[in-house]
Amino acid sequence: MFDMTDLVEQDWVPACARSEISDGDKLEVELPNGDFVLLLGVNGKVIAVCADCPHQDTPLAEGSLIGSVLTCPVHFWQWDVESGEMLGPAELPLPSYDVREDAGQVFIRPHSVAL
Repeated sequence: MFDMTDLVEQDWVPACARSEISDGDKLEVELPNGDFVLLLGVNGKVIAVCADCPHQDTPLAEGSLIGSVLTCPVHFWQWDVESGEMLGPAELPLPSYDVREDAGQVFIRPHSVAL
């Protein structure tokens, strides 16, 4: 377990309480740097991805999450958010964020990395 000082020194930022995300939930949060991140409850863990579709910036919070498959509500691009695999018509990867859970909180490292 890390203390808050360790997490902050390692560029982790608090996103929400862990109790706010259950399997199948989607929660959009704004990071201090202004980025919007979509938190997803998948198979007992939290996954963080870019909040907007890389195709036309459509809010992915308006799409569906079935199991680990996130679907854009406009052109139905899909990603398996656990594996990073592009499904269906998706032609661009969905950027993801490192997530850490500690002391009932969800922390995100704001430097995104493509899945």
